[in-house]
Amino acid sequence: MEQDTKTLVGFHLENGVGYITLNRPQARNSINEAMFELLLDILQQCEKLDQLRVLVLRSQGSVFCAGGDIHFFSQLLTVSTAERQQQLARYIGLAHRTIEALLAIPCPVVAALQGAAAGYGMSLGCAADIIIAEQGCQLVPAYNELGATPDGGLTYLLPTLIGNKRTLEMLWLNRNLTVEEAQNWGLVNRVCPAGALDQAVEEVAVSLSRGPEHAQRNLKRLVTQHLRLQLSRQMEQELNSFLSCAATAEFVKGVQAFLERHTAAFKKD
Repeated sequence: MEQDTKTLVGFHLENGVGYITLNRPQARNSINEAMFELLLDILQQCEKLDQLRVLVLRSQGSVFCAGGDIHFFSQLLTVSTAERQQQLARYIGLAHRTIEALLAIPCPVVAALQGAAAGYGMSLGCAADIIIAEQGCQLVPAYNELGATPDGGLTYLLPTLIGNKRTLEMLWLNRNLTVEEAQNWGLVNRVCPAGALDQAVEEVAVSLSRGPEHAQRNLKRLVTQHLRLQLSRQMEQELNSFLSCAATAEFVKGVQAFLERHTAAFKKD
C-alpha cells in the first residue's frame, strides 16, 4: 500500500524544541517531490514560529536520507532529453528552495544522522548548524557515479567546511566518509555510540533551548549571513551544471548503473 503523502514528513514542538522527521523509511528516506513540498512548507512555517528555540532534523528508520528518489531517476530515462531537463529543473528547484528555507531558520538547527547521509542527504546535514551522528553512519557523495554534479548547495557547503582539496577528492573519487573521519575533518560535530543518537541530540537541543534566545539568533545571523548570500548564487550554478550533465550519455549510463546496483564504466572506448 502506498504511503499517505501527508505522513512523509512529521513535525511537533515540545518545550521550545521543534522536531522535523523524515518519514519514508521503506525508501531509506530518499526524497520525492511530494516530500520536498511538505518539508519546504514545514520549514517556512518554522521560520515564523515564535515559540521555536531549537530545530532538530531527524528521520525514521535505519538511514537518515539516501538522497534523491530512485523512482524519479528511473522515469527520467524514459523521456526525451528536453523533458528530462524540465523535470529535473522543477525537482532540483524544490531541493534548493528547501535548503534556503532550512538556512533561513533563525534559531539553532541540529541534524541527527544515522546509517547514511547520501547525496542530497549530505546537503541537508551540512546546511544544519550542528551535526550529531551515530557510530556506523557514513557520508556518501554518490553524484559522480551518476555522471552528474552535486546539488543542494553541496559544492559550496563542503569546501566551506572541509576545504577544496578534500571536497574534490571526496566527490571525484566517490569517497564515503565514516563519521569519525568526518568529525576529524570538521564536518561532524559529535559522534555518539550506536543506539544513543536520540539521547545525544536531546541533550544538545535542551541545552540550546535554555540559552539566551536573542543572543543565539543574533550570533547565528552574524556567522551565517554571508553563507546564505553566496549559497543562493552557487545553487543557480549547480542547477545549470546538473541539467547540462543530464543531457549526456554518461548521465544515462550512470543512472542505469545506479538502478541496476553496479558501478558505471565511463571510460571511452
